[in-house]
Amino acid sequence: MNIKESRKGILIAFFGALLITPDTLFMRLSEMDVWSMLLWRGMQMGIVLICITLCMKEYRKNFHLIFSKTGIYIILSQALGSVSFTYGIVISSVTVILLCIATSPLFASFFSYFLLKEKINKSTIYASLFTILGVSISVLDSHNAINAPQGNYFLGLFCGLFTAAALGLNFVLLRSKPKIPAIGATGFGGLLVGIIGILFVTKKTLLAGDLIAISISGMIILPFSFAALTYSTRFTQAANVSLLMLLETILGPIWVWIFIKESPSNQMILGGMIVIITLLLYFLEPFKLRKS
Repeated sequence: MNIKESRKGILIAFFGALLITPDTLFMRLSEMDVWSMLLWRGMQMGIVLICITLCMKEYRKNFHLIFSKTGIYIILSQALGSVSFTYGIVISSVTVILLCIATSPLFASFFSYFLLKEKINKSTIYASLFTILGVSISVLDSHNAINAPQGNYFLGLFCGLFTAAALGLNFVLLRSKPKIPAIGATGFGGLLVGIIGILFVTKKTLLAGDLIAISISGMIILPFSFAALTYSTRFTQAANVSLLMLLETILGPIWVWIFIKESPSNQMILGGMIVIITLLLYFLEPFKLRKS
């Protein structure tokens, strides 16, 4: 992998990471309930991602692998993670959920140990302990967040961590079977999410809320950010992509603060800083090892 290709990959990943940062803002602006959001976001994202898959020759060739045993696991993991994420955003603070999701690479390391028999580095264990500390500090004061939903924040914590675990599992499953079209599998996961939404949505809430806001999320932000982030791994290392994904953790809460005045407490900010600094050091470690 030469320097030119790596830079290309980093630019593509930066675009994808930057594009996904306002996702939670548009979820808030839609003012929809959980099931309506799942229906619209899931169906829209699913259709767009499947269309992207069918437009790419390499993905078309391996399209059937989406329905293999591992492919089905990826679809289910994606769907469950999306349901958990959406429910968490509806009942809890954006800051808490995004901090939890930022830990997905740590979950991936542990899943790699159990599924791929890869060793867990000491740095992963230390990073996990410090992120647990940071997230705990944030959650314990999350009831003081301004203009955030006053739901069960510990349930929100569970939703955030479950989403992070699902993302980590997806990453490991895709690594185990790299020929499976990741974009297409995620697209079918989105369709499954939409079906779950259809099962529980009511006629009264189906069209309630801002359809434009949720469509920006479902048709533009989600599919194209994911496609860019996935495509970028062809040209640059996963560590670079993980590092850039911290943009969502940092900018996501800023967008909702600017536009709808939802802001974390000082204690939540402190916890968030612990998580971000810990993950930053964790992601930078491979680069230090290469230099030495």
